[in-house]
Amino acid sequence: MQTGSLFQSTYTRMVVTLLVAVIPFYLIVLQINRSDAEGVRQGVSDSISSQAHYYLSSLEAELSQVIKFQQQLAANTDLDTLSNASEIMTNEDKRKAVLSIQQQLIQLKYMSQYIANTTAYLPDLGKMITANQTYQDISKAEYDALGHFIVPATAPLRALGDRLFICYSNPNLFGVTTPSFVLTIEIDRSRLSAALEQFKYNGAGITALLGSDNRWQVIASGSETPAAGLLLGAHEEGNETSGISTLRSESGDYLHYYEKSSFLGATFAVLVPEKEVFGKLKLNRDRIRYVSLFSLLIIAAVSYVIYRVIHHPLRKFIVAFRQVGNGNFNVSIERSSKDEFAYLYRHFNQTVRKLQELVYEVYEQKYRTQHAELKQLQSQINPHFLYNSFFTIYRMAKFGEVDNVAQFTKYLGEYYRFITRDGAEEVSVLDETVHARTYTEIQLFRFHDRISVRFGDIPEGLANLTIPRLTLQPVIENAFVHALEDRAEGGYLEVQYSLNENCAVVTVEDNGGRLDDSALEMLQRRLHASQQSGETTGMTNVHRRLQLRFGEEAGLKLSRSPFGGLKVEIVIPVAPNW
Repeated sequence: MQTGSLFQSTYTRMVVTLLVAVIPFYLIVLQINRSDAEGVRQGVSDSISSQAHYYLSSLEAELSQVIKFQQQLAANTDLDTLSNASEIMTNEDKRKAVLSIQQQLIQLKYMSQYIANTTAYLPDLGKMITANQTYQDISKAEYDALGHFIVPATAPLRALGDRLFICYSNPNLFGVTTPSFVLTIEIDRSRLSAALEQFKYNGAGITALLGSDNRWQVIASGSETPAAGLLLGAHEEGNETSGISTLRSESGDYLHYYEKSSFLGATFAVLVPEKEVFGKLKLNRDRIRYVSLFSLLIIAAVSYVIYRVIHHPLRKFIVAFRQVGNGNFNVSIERSSKDEFAYLYRHFNQTVRKLQELVYEVYEQKYRTQHAELKQLQSQINPHFLYNSFFTIYRMAKFGEVDNVAQFTKYLGEYYRFITRDGAEEVSVLDETVHARTYTEIQLFRFHDRISVRFGDIPEGLANLTIPRLTLQPVIENAFVHALEDRAEGGYLEVQYSLNENCAVVTVEDNGGRLDDSALEMLQRRLHASQQSGETTGMTNVHRRLQLRFGEEAGLKLSRSPFGGLKVEIVIPVAPNW
């Protein structure tokens, strides 16, 4: 059923209304979720940055104290004497000096949890003192490392292999290239790594301390290997003192925070998986999607219920109305449920039945009216025509025209038998034409020297078309009485027939007096006004009966004839393939 465009349908409007009601709430919830995500991101960023800054500041302060104590140890008299004048010292003095240096090394070691060992190297003696061992020879590997330790550096932390040290050597004096002693503090990477682990977000991600020279890095234990590579790559690209950004990888997106320490020559970096930060928000977002999908399913279910409960019976109602509009009064619609539509259906059926009765009554009234008007037309025997007929018979009998009298009375009898007989109210076009010819033959007995009549051929298929009786003859009679009877000579009447797919037309034309526009308009107005006024002349009677029989498209059409008189077209609608 097509009741207009798609958006003019009531059902479509109801569904769209439901969607319009739900979508704003969905968008508002999404916006709230997005705002919460930004708030969580900012909160996590602020928390990580504050913790990182606190840790980095604490580590700087702690190592600063360690470095200061290391420098104080370098000024120790026992260390200076042992490294530069050991040859003049007694063994007891050496032993006391070594023990004194070791005690300070032990004290230095326990100044910080991140110190694994402290060592004093005496290159000239080939000896070294550590917090763990008192006095031992310098191994070849340790001796080779001294060359790295005495190289000046901008940062206190320097790497040797996978080990991390803070080194101090006494200044070169008097052109001496090799220092007399070197103090080293070895950082405990495992403890530093364990300390970094506490800055992971919910135990996930990675935290690291990265050397500015890219020669060393301490990564929290248990960190993800792919994330570590991603962090190192980001460290090589960053130039700002601190910052936060998002790093993307195949394994997922990470929240990256870093802060650089010029004192340590290192960068503290934290990498947090966004799924850990926004996990609950994403879960809520997924829930929103599920709720939205569920809402759409509910809308679909409600739409189906609306379709079944409202749209479908309404559609059935409209289809029934259209059938009635097309003239089908046998339609009846039923509904099993006892709702409002059942009430409408029941009263619709009652209305259709009543309407069918009224239509039948109107049709029957029209039929009776048509029958009555035919009877009225039959009863309208023109007395002048009858007088003229008797006078014609008298004149022909007086002059002894016996054959003409016989022929005339034969025509006259056939004429009155046709118009007065009961029986069929419809005749064929051929029978109607025979009757019209009979009438013209009667008139030509009077006007044969003044009027000529011509009947055209009836097209094949038109002769058997049935029309109301007395359709053509009254039109011809009108032409004789009002147009031709008073002509002294040259009167002409022509009857033609035509047939097409939609209608049959019988045309009656005469060359009566010149017909101007005002006279033609008056005839047309009188013809149509008779339908309201009840006037029943011969022409109006024919026009009305044709419309009663065939509908509004049938009837008489008046116009000016090329012959100069009136042209009357008798229009009869024809059904296809009748």
